[in-house]
Amino acid sequence: MSEERIANKDCLQRVGSLRQGDWLNCVQRLGFRLSSGGRHPYTVRDPENPNDDDITSLITTIPYGLHKEINKKIAKQIILSPITKRMGVTEKDIWIALGLIKR
Repeated sequence: MSEERIANKDCLQRVGSLRQGDWLNCVQRLGFRLSSGGRHPYTVRDPENPNDDDITSLITTIPYGLHKEINKKIAKQIILSPITKRMGVTEKDIWIALGLIKR
């Protein structure tokens, strides 16, 4: 997943301080489906596919302990997912939902 496909590289560099709750709020605001496996991290999934056992519904995983590189990976996985594109969620929508840019 190349950073070349990310339009706002400044926001991508600023995701380092995000916490799990920031991501959970973001994806819920944007209409993604969250799944929690109890002791396992949260997974962001396709809202049109209710089957948590179907790997094609998985967009990304949001673990408990986050750091800059994991946050960058999560951002890229959400932004570049074909599910995100199909839902009509733009990169700008994601940055706004994370509070990294204003409307």
